[in-house]
Amino acid sequence: MDFHFILIILGDFIVIIMMGFYAGVGIWESGTVQHILGMIVPSLVVWGISALPFKLYSGLPKAIGSTRWKELPAFIDNLVKLQKPLRVFCVWAITCVFQTFWISFYWRGVIHSQSYFYRFSIGTAIWYVTSYATFFLLWRVIWTGFMTLIGLSRSYKLLHCICIGVQIFIVLYAAAVAAINLHYESRKYKVDTVPADAPRTALVFGAGVYRNGQPSAVLTDRVNTAIELYQRGLIDEMIMSGDNSDESRNEVDHMVRLAVEAGVPESAILRDDYGIHTAESLYNAKNVFGKDAIIYVSQDFHNVRILMTGDRYGLDGIAVAADRRIYNISSWMTWYILDWLRLPIYWIHY
Repeated sequence: MDFHFILIILGDFIVIIMMGFYAGVGIWESGTVQHILGMIVPSLVVWGISALPFKLYSGLPKAIGSTRWKELPAFIDNLVKLQKPLRVFCVWAITCVFQTFWISFYWRGVIHSQSYFYRFSIGTAIWYVTSYATFFLLWRVIWTGFMTLIGLSRSYKLLHCICIGVQIFIVLYAAAVAAINLHYESRKYKVDTVPADAPRTALVFGAGVYRNGQPSAVLTDRVNTAIELYQRGLIDEMIMSGDNSDESRNEVDHMVRLAVEAGVPESAILRDDYGIHTAESLYNAKNVFGKDAIIYVSQDFHNVRILMTGDRYGLDGIAVAADRRIYNISSWMTWYILDWLRLPIYWIHY
């Protein structure tokens, strides 16, 4: 079987895994590995078993040939037919129905959660099925476009050269990201590994407030990490830096409240209500609060960019990871992709 068709099989299973993660215990960013597997594995099994009688992956051709612009409509039509859309729909419908019931049963029957969100209803079922279908359709459209590009590049040398150039650029860009990450790896720590001679001030970065007025899981974890550093005697004070520009974005208010409720004295908390973004928070730490050495507290995906920016402002800093739980996979992927794209740009800028 050709690699391109192995790709579509792997892609289908990856989408099932992602949706099992998202629709299950990952959706409220409160999952554990045990419960996430409890959502994902049964869904994969149902998909695999359902695919057998429909022969979803049998008889896939070994290669995709070349095509020209005038042949493109027929070529795309063939690609769609190769994916057996009607059979895919049937397998997808079976898996969706199973997942919809399984989510409700798992949360209320296994975890004993009384959350209204996980009570089975027609509205909930429609929401889940629509979400799953959107993700899966997006994946299949991307695959079709990728195969179309390959088919065209085999007939047009210019397009082929452009594709090779794009691949080279991606490889070099990824190499630059890897090099930057390796450069700063020695300055990244966890709470348990912070050295005794580390700076005595923590800079905690804001991370958004939910629409219901509660601090986000990411923000809460950053504050709780700083609290743990204080309780262990590793820091003497913390700067709460975030966007506190209006009532809907009162990050610093929530950060201070969480710390005080955990027993941190207000005298050990400094407020930076104008930490609108990472660079602003670091600038304020240096020029407003007069700090030269800082422990940066944020999630691991963010810490390399913080260290790089801190160096620009002349701060002597180390970073402590605030990843205290498993986050929503959609958000997690977005964070990592955005920072992956930003790092070389920031390096060039600085």
